[in-house]
Amino acid sequence: MNIQDIIRLSEMLGEMGQVRRATHLPNGEPESDSHHSFSLALIAYHIVKTECPELDADKVLLFSLAHDLLEIITGDEDTLHFTQEQHAAKHAREEEAIKEFDEVFSRYPTLLGAMHDYEKLDTAEAATVFVLDKACTTWTWLHHYDMKNHALVRNITKKADVEKWAERQRTKFKARLKVSPPQPILDTYEESFKALSSLYDN
Repeated sequence: MNIQDIIRLSEMLGEMGQVRRATHLPNGEPESDSHHSFSLALIAYHIVKTECPELDADKVLLFSLAHDLLEIITGDEDTLHFTQEQHAAKHAREEEAIKEFDEVFSRYPTLLGAMHDYEKLDTAEAATVFVLDKACTTWTWLHHYDMKNHALVRNITKKADVEKWAERQRTKFKARLKVSPPQPILDTYEESFKALSSLYDN
């Protein structure tokens, strides 16, 4: 073990605390990537341990913690209303950033491997994290102190808008996932958007 490598890793992971997301904490402050990954990891672990015993819960935990490591380099983007062209451009930027990521994380093969294994999306554990990652955005919206105004600035004003959002994510599942997660994970996704939709009158 090289202690300087550990110190450098600590510094890099600290940078995730500086990456601000579109979602917000209960006090109204923007959520950081580090909080998002930590929160997703514990919630996903809880769901898997209680509802999906056939899955490797430790792998789900690791994938949840590692899934956004690339954003140390790219930052986070609010993709809620991205066009296909904008998504394609984002994907191209990420592909280029992976080269830098692989070099930066070359001294941490376990973490590097976890991120790449997750990105393959060819295991039920990776698919579980991918789907719950999309669902967790609704969780942060639902506990936001001023949810409707927070949604309004992103053009979410009625139930139909929530459903369009949910359907765009379902389309991503079909396009990117090599395998399907267990049914309880898909049910959690649907119930999460249903809970958000229920706050709107039409």
